[in-house]
Amino acid sequence: MPERELLQHLDVVFSVALHFCGNRAEAQDLAQETFARALAAKERFREGEGSSARAWLLSILSRLAANRRRDEGRHPAVELDDELAAPEPEALPRWRAVSPEALRTALLELPHRFREPVVLRDLLGLSYRDVAFVLDVPSGTAMSRLNRGRERLKALLLERFGSQVGEAAVDVKQVRQ
Repeated sequence: MPERELLQHLDVVFSVALHFCGNRAEAQDLAQETFARALAAKERFREGEGSSARAWLLSILSRLAANRRRDEGRHPAVELDDELAAPEPEALPRWRAVSPEALRTALLELPHRFREPVVLRDLLGLSYRDVAFVLDVPSGTAMSRLNRGRERLKALLLERFGSQVGEAAVDVKQVRQ
Protein backbone atom coordinates (compact mmCIF):
# COMPACT_ATOMS: atom_id res chain seq x y z
CA MET A 1 0.00 0.00 0.00
CA PRO A 2 1.46 3.37 -0.97
CA GLU A 3 2.24 5.80 1.83
CA ARG A 4 0.12 8.43 0.06
CA GLU A 5 -2.96 6.25 0.48
CA LEU A 6 -2.37 6.01 4.22
CA LEU A 7 -1.58 9.70 4.65
CA GLN A 8 -4.84 10.77 3.02
CA HIS A 9 -6.52 9.58 6.24
CA LEU A 10 -4.36 11.73 8.53
CA ASP A 11 -7.13 14.25 9.34
CA VAL A 12 -9.63 11.50 10.15
CA VAL A 13 -7.18 9.65 12.40
CA PHE A 14 -6.27 12.85 14.25
CA SER A 15 -9.93 13.86 14.65
CA VAL A 16 -10.88 10.44 16.04
CA ALA A 17 -7.85 10.46 18.36
CA LEU A 18 -8.99 13.85 19.63
CA HIS A 19 -12.46 12.48 20.34
CA PHE A 20 -11.00 9.40 22.03
CA CYS A 21 -8.61 11.19 24.39
CA GLY A 22 -9.84 14.78 24.60
CA ASN A 23 -6.58 16.71 24.38
CA ARG A 24 -4.51 17.83 21.44
CA ALA A 25 -1.06 16.73 22.62
CA GLU A 26 -2.13 13.15 23.34
CA ALA A 27 -4.11 13.01 20.10
CA GLN A 28 -1.05 14.12 18.13
CA ASP A 29 1.06 11.44 19.83
CA LEU A 30 -1.56 8.76 19.12
CA ALA A 31 -1.94 9.79 15.48
CA GLN A 32 1.83 9.85 14.97
CA GLU A 33 2.27 6.45 16.58
CA THR A 34 -0.64 5.07 14.54
CA PHE A 35 0.98 6.11 11.29
CA ALA A 36 4.40 4.89 12.37
CA ARG A 37 2.96 1.45 13.11
CA ALA A 38 0.89 1.41 9.93
CA LEU A 39 3.85 2.37 7.75
CA ALA A 40 5.99 -0.31 9.39
CA ALA A 41 3.31 -2.93 8.72
CA LYS A 42 1.85 -1.69 5.42
CA GLU A 43 2.84 -4.87 3.56
CA ARG A 44 0.56 -6.89 5.84
CA PHE A 45 -2.55 -4.87 5.00
CA ARG A 46 -4.72 -6.45 2.34
CA GLU A 47 -7.48 -4.26 0.91
CA GLY A 48 -10.67 -6.17 0.35
CA GLU A 49 -10.26 -8.64 3.19
CA GLY A 50 -13.15 -7.08 5.08
CA SER A 51 -11.39 -3.80 5.73
CA SER A 52 -10.57 -0.43 4.24
CA ALA A 53 -7.36 1.50 4.83
CA ARG A 54 -9.29 3.95 7.03
CA ALA A 55 -10.77 1.16 9.17
CA TRP A 56 -7.34 -0.50 9.44
CA LEU A 57 -5.74 2.76 10.62
CA LEU A 58 -8.54 3.33 13.11
CA SER A 59 -8.14 -0.19 14.48
CA ILE A 60 -4.45 0.55 15.11
CA LEU A 61 -5.42 3.83 16.77
CA SER A 62 -8.04 2.14 18.95
CA ARG A 63 -5.59 -0.51 20.17
CA LEU A 64 -2.91 2.10 20.89
CA ALA A 65 -5.38 4.22 22.86
CA ALA A 66 -6.54 1.19 24.85
CA ASN A 67 -2.94 0.15 25.53
CA ARG A 68 -2.08 3.64 26.78
CA ARG A 69 -5.06 3.68 29.13
CA ARG A 70 -4.13 0.25 30.44
CA ASP A 71 -0.45 1.11 30.82
CA GLU A 72 -1.19 4.35 32.63
CA GLY A 73 -3.48 2.50 35.01
CA ARG A 74 -5.92 5.39 34.88
CA HIS A 75 -8.29 7.12 32.53
CA PRO A 76 -7.08 10.36 31.00
CA ALA A 77 -8.47 13.48 32.63
CA VAL A 78 -11.41 15.01 30.85
CA GLU A 79 -9.76 18.06 29.34
CA LEU A 80 -11.45 19.92 26.54
CA ASP A 81 -9.33 21.33 23.79
CA ASP A 82 -10.60 24.31 21.83
CA GLU A 83 -9.53 22.61 18.63
CA LEU A 84 -11.50 19.43 19.28
CA ALA A 85 -13.37 18.88 16.08
CA ALA A 86 -17.06 19.51 16.54
CA PRO A 87 -19.50 17.10 14.94
CA GLU A 88 -20.86 18.43 11.67
CA PRO A 89 -24.48 19.54 12.17
CA GLU A 90 -25.65 17.58 9.12
CA ALA A 91 -23.95 14.45 10.47
CA LEU A 92 -26.06 14.60 13.62
CA PRO A 93 -29.39 16.10 12.52
CA ARG A 94 -31.20 15.00 15.67
CA TRP A 95 -28.75 16.94 17.87
CA ARG A 96 -29.23 20.39 16.35
CA ALA A 97 -30.77 21.63 19.62
CA VAL A 98 -27.52 20.81 21.46
CA SER A 99 -24.47 22.97 20.91
CA PRO A 100 -21.36 21.27 19.50
CA GLU A 101 -19.51 22.13 22.72
CA ALA A 102 -22.19 20.48 24.87
CA LEU A 103 -22.07 17.39 22.67
CA ARG A 104 -18.24 17.29 22.86
CA THR A 105 -18.36 17.62 26.64
CA ALA A 106 -20.92 14.84 26.99
CA LEU A 107 -18.97 12.56 24.61
CA LEU A 108 -15.80 13.00 26.66
CA GLU A 109 -17.67 11.97 29.79
CA LEU A 110 -18.67 8.62 28.32
CA PRO A 111 -16.48 5.67 29.29
CA HIS A 112 -14.08 4.82 26.45
CA ARG A 113 -15.75 1.51 25.62
CA PHE A 114 -18.97 3.43 24.85
CA ARG A 115 -17.46 6.64 23.46
CA GLU A 116 -15.42 4.90 20.79
CA PRO A 117 -18.31 3.18 18.98
CA VAL A 118 -20.43 6.36 19.13
CA VAL A 119 -17.61 8.42 17.61
CA LEU A 120 -16.86 5.80 14.96
CA ARG A 121 -20.47 5.17 13.91
CA ASP A 122 -22.33 8.40 14.58
CA LEU A 123 -19.65 11.00 13.92
CA LEU A 124 -17.48 9.22 11.38
CA GLY A 125 -20.20 7.14 9.72
CA LEU A 126 -18.40 3.81 9.73
CA SER A 127 -20.49 0.72 9.08
CA TYR A 128 -21.28 -1.58 11.98
CA ARG A 129 -18.87 -4.13 10.48
CA ASP A 130 -16.06 -1.54 10.38
CA VAL A 131 -16.81 -0.40 13.94
CA ALA A 132 -16.45 -4.02 15.09
CA PHE A 133 -13.24 -4.38 13.08
CA VAL A 134 -11.73 -1.16 14.48
CA LEU A 135 -12.59 -2.11 18.05
CA ASP A 136 -11.56 -5.74 17.47
CA VAL A 137 -14.79 -7.08 18.94
CA PRO A 138 -17.64 -9.18 17.53
CA SER A 139 -20.36 -7.24 15.68
CA GLY A 140 -22.90 -7.92 18.43
CA THR A 141 -20.56 -6.47 21.04
CA ALA A 142 -19.95 -3.37 18.90
CA MET A 143 -23.69 -2.84 18.42
CA SER A 144 -24.34 -3.36 22.13
CA ARG A 145 -21.66 -0.83 23.12
CA LEU A 146 -22.98 1.61 20.53
CA ASN A 147 -26.49 1.31 21.91
CA ARG A 148 -25.32 1.71 25.49
CA GLY A 149 -23.14 4.67 24.51
CA ARG A 150 -26.05 6.36 22.77
CA GLU A 151 -28.28 5.79 25.78
CA ARG A 152 -25.68 7.20 28.18
CA LEU A 153 -25.09 10.17 25.88
CA LYS A 154 -28.82 10.80 25.77
CA ALA A 155 -29.04 10.62 29.57
CA LEU A 156 -26.13 13.02 30.01
CA LEU A 157 -27.60 15.53 27.59
CA LEU A 158 -31.09 15.28 29.07
CA GLU A 159 -29.67 15.71 32.56
CA ARG A 160 -27.87 18.90 31.60
CA PHE A 161 -29.99 20.35 28.81
CA GLY A 162 -33.35 18.60 29.20
CA SER A 163 -35.69 21.32 28.04
CA GLN A 164 -33.22 22.57 25.41
CA VAL A 165 -32.76 19.11 23.91
CA GLY A 166 -36.44 18.43 23.35
CA GLU A 167 -38.10 15.17 22.48
CA ALA A 168 -37.25 15.34 18.77
CA ALA A 169 -33.56 15.54 19.58
CA VAL A 170 -33.19 12.73 22.08
CA ASP A 171 -33.81 9.71 19.88
CA VAL A 172 -30.15 8.73 19.82
CA LYS A 173 -30.79 5.61 17.76
CA GLN A 174 -31.81 7.83 14.85
CA VAL A 175 -28.59 9.85 14.96
CA ARG A 176 -27.09 8.35 11.84
CA GLN A 177 -28.69 5.09 10.89
